[in-house]
This record gives sequence, structure tokens and C-alpha cells, in this order.
Amino acid sequence: MSDNHTHRRALVLGCGGVAGAAWSIATLHQLERQLDWDARDADVLIGTSAGAVLAALLGSGTRVDQLLACQEHRTRCGWDHDRDSGGALPPLPGIGTTGPGLVRKGLRRQVSPLTAVSGLMPRGRLDMTPFRRLIDRATNGERWVTHPATWLMAVDTDRGTRVAFGHPDAPSIPMSDAVCASYGVPAWCPPLTLNGRRYIDGGVASPTSADILVDADVEDVIILAPMASRTLDRSASPLIQIERGVRRYMTAIVDREVALLERAGKRVIRLEPGPADLRAFGFNMMDPGRRHRVLNTALRTSPGTVSSALR
Repeated sequence: MSDNHTHRRALVLGCGGVAGAAWSIATLHQLERQLDWDARDADVLIGTSAGAVLAALLGSGTRVDQLLACQEHRTRCGWDHDRDSGGALPPLPGIGTTGPGLVRKGLRRQVSPLTAVSGLMPRGRLDMTPFRRLIDRATNGERWVTHPATWLMAVDTDRGTRVAFGHPDAPSIPMSDAVCASYGVPAWCPPLTLNGRRYIDGGVASPTSADILVDADVEDVIILAPMASRTLDRSASPLIQIERGVRRYMTAIVDREVALLERAGKRVIRLEPGPADLRAFGFNMMDPGRRHRVLNTALRTSPGTVSSALR
């Protein structure tokens, strides 16, 4: 279907690691085709963790077909998918925890259990240099992207609050720092400390943070949520059961955010993985060895996923 919609539109790209990024790119490719729309034309871009990397690239002018070509190794893109995002397991952790302040707030019920537990996890030690190099190349060394409303979600570990870097109310920091903060996966990637404050992955609070658009000047909200699914599969594998438990928890968060947006009068288009995608994911969303399987599966499933969401 073509899209002659003239309303203001937001695009929300959720967390999901290496696998989630591959799924999101395939789904965005199909979304653009069915809407006859360019994702870079979204009036607001919101990204969390892996979604923050994609939002930063879109905000800098990178096309979705370029992202897909990079995933398929059809073009050189300055990113080694097998090494730059780390391996299937995190590096040996550093000394100390990710955010002790989050643990204290969890005990006082000021943050969610997932956010509190994230604070207990060890400090990650992944080398973020490839991420910085990717973003600096995309932005031509500029401090921020050219898109006027690109917001990247992180969590302030002392306050326990979400921060939308790029929003006028947030601290002003370079785009590469914002991406590293938003991708600060506990126990995997290091927290980012700036101006005396420590930031980690926005996904520990919400997989999408779509609810920050409740009062925004947009009518349509498109949500890609790789870590949510309303059609969960069953597995005898204990590791997959754990992953699906986390996914069930995150799906409930997205449910609440969508309900808030719809009550505010927004039209929501919600895209998330189905059973075939979940089988491709397995239990480790950070495993680069499953990326091709995830991408190829999503290229097959996304036409139906998108058309169903657009009905």
C-alpha cells in the first residue's frame, strides 16, 4: 500500500542487540515499501540501545537500503558484523557493578525490578571504539546528526530516570557518546560517565520508551520492538525460557506504552517479531552468529508482519 498520510509521524526503534538490529532493518525495509515512505522523513526518531545506533544512522541521512546492503555484505560499510559488536559472550567483566544507585532505588520501589537488577550486574568491558568510529563517520565528525529530533534513550544510574539525549530537556553531549550510553548493555558494554553522571542502556527501563511521545506533536507512532512479542513460542530449553520470560516482561511494558499513546489520541503501528523470528533469535540476542538467520527470516516474515500492522 502507498502512504499519502500528511500527519506528523514518529518512528520508535527498540532495543534488541545484534539480532534485534538485523530484524529491525529487514522490517524497516518492508515498512518503507508498503507505506511508500522514507524512514528518514519521520518527524521524530527515538532509539534505544541497538535502536539508538539505527536512529543515529537514519538521523545522519543513511538510507534503510544502505543498512540492508551492509547487513547482506553487498557493500562495504565500515562495520564488521562479526567482530565490532563483540562475540556471542561478553568480555570478562570489570571491577564493580553497573549502577549501585539503581539497586537502592529498587529496594525503595522507585524503579522497576529489571532496572534494579541491571544495577547489580558487573561493569561491561566491550571496546566501544567501533561504535564511535561508525557514528563519527556517519555524522562527518559533527556533534549531532542533521535530523532535528533524534532522541536516544539511556538511564541515569543515580537518579534511576530515563534520559532522551537530543531532546531539548536533556544534557547536550556528542552523538557518539549518546549512542554508547544508550548501548551500555549491563555486564556487556561499559557505562558511560559524563559530567559526573553515569548512564547505561535505556532498555533496562523500557524496550522502546514510546510513552515519551504521549504529549509530543505527532499523530502517528510507528514502534519496532524486537524485544516484545504477543505470540510467544514454547521451548524446552531453560535458556530460551529465561529469554522468553524477559521478553514477556518487556512486552507488558510496550503494551502499557501503546495504551497510553492510544488514549492520547495517537495512531500506533506496532511491529514485533513472530514465532519464526523468535526461533531464529534463539536465546542470545547478542550472538553475531545468528544474525544472518535472523535477517533472512525477517525478510521472509516482514511482509506479513507489516501488512497486518497496517490494517
